[in-house]
Amino acid sequence: MSTLSTLKVDVIQRLEIWPVDIPITDPFVVATGARLTAENLFMRVTLRDGTQGVGEAAPFPEVGDEDRTSCLAAATELARTLVGQSVTDYEVLADRLTEQAPLHPAARCGLETAVLDAYCRSHAIPFWQLWGSADVRARETDITIPICSLEQTLELSRS
Repeated sequence: MSTLSTLKVDVIQRLEIWPVDIPITDPFVVATGARLTAENLFMRVTLRDGTQGVGEAAPFPEVGDEDRTSCLAAATELARTLVGQSVTDYEVLADRLTEQAPLHPAARCGLETAVLDAYCRSHAIPFWQLWGSADVRARETDITIPICSLEQTLELSRS
């Protein structure tokens, strides 16, 4: 038996989180305030074999009560529970993140995306293939439309 086959290379060895400010081209205005900069977090998972996966948390306090400070605190605490875990168990890890931080969806999303990205890269598959195949069906989603002109509102609601 080779040594490589007994070594768990898909184990999370390190998880890094850092803030990034992203200028917003058009101010995002809602009733509780305006946002000119997205105060996000980037996250990078590094596996034992060196494979890396990335994710982004985009907290938006005007809509979800999660700001960068609370998101960073939650993500940092959650990251501690992910180190040493196998990315192959991504579904179990996602459930665990939800149980541990139900009020921090941005933090969970960034971490889960980084874990899934690392998993896909370690298995040499495109991210979309994780769920079987390309699916181009129209999706229904929600969007927060900022306070803006009638023309902009209509354009955003159609896209």
